[in-house]
Amino acid sequence: LEAVRKPIDLDYLREDLKDLLHESDDGLQRVRQIVQDLKDFSHVDSGEWKAVDLNTCIKSTLNVVWNEIKFKAKVDLELGELPEVLCNAPQINQVIMNLLVNAAHAIESNGTISIRSGHDGTMVWFEIEDTGSGMSEQVRKRIFEPFFTTKPIGTGTGLGLSVSYGIVSKHAGQMDVSSTPGVGTRFRVSLPITGIPGEAPATID
Repeated sequence: LEAVRKPIDLDYLREDLKDLLHESDDGLQRVRQIVQDLKDFSHVDSGEWKAVDLNTCIKSTLNVVWNEIKFKAKVDLELGELPEVLCNAPQINQVIMNLLVNAAHAIESNGTISIRSGHDGTMVWFEIEDTGSGMSEQVRKRIFEPFFTTKPIGTGTGLGLSVSYGIVSKHAGQMDVSSTPGVGTRFRVSLPITGIPGEAPATID
């Protein structure tokens, strides 16, 4: 036993084992959370509306798209206390996902994505702001057109923002966007707390 103990450095292995088990447990918990978050994206076209916490939607969606972001930008979360809002949660998750992915794509490296949320008593809002390349006024006015994209051929369908615009419209919400070339872009989505579908169009003004 002593002859085996020295070559394999058993004492070191015993000390290191605790860290290995802890890291493995952390990894398993993260995988579990990702799987759970991915389930939130199932049945995106479901007609089920229910009261949800948008902060929870934001956090779970951020976890799903983390690989798109982590090597390009740090994320600042400034989430306020929110009342639950009646909505189709998987569809709102899709909007959040599209905005986060677009924000990551707008940043070449070492940028920042700020995610904020709040409410005014009748509307709940969240906004996603990046320090990316920004866009001109001419481009800003077209971003919700189906198939319009500024990405290279083969890297974008031009449907993400168009679909998001339609989803927000169905929720009687608003989508506001402001952008400055070379500085960055900010999207704000506002949704009625009572969740009245289809009564008002989204807007980019």
